[in-house]
Amino acid sequence: MPTCKDCRFYTPVDDEKGNCSGQGSEVLGDRDAGRCPTRTFQPKD
Repeated sequence: MPTCKDCRFYTPVDDEKGNCSGQGSEVLGDRDAGRCPTRTFQPKD
């Protein structure tokens, strides 16, 4: 299952967290993409 780290909108901040521009907030990188509250997950090319 993909994680937030696999999304094109994810920008890492440190080893564990990153910013999600599709969601507009900080998220854990290993969070299951299916739990994205706004359902904006798009895989990186």
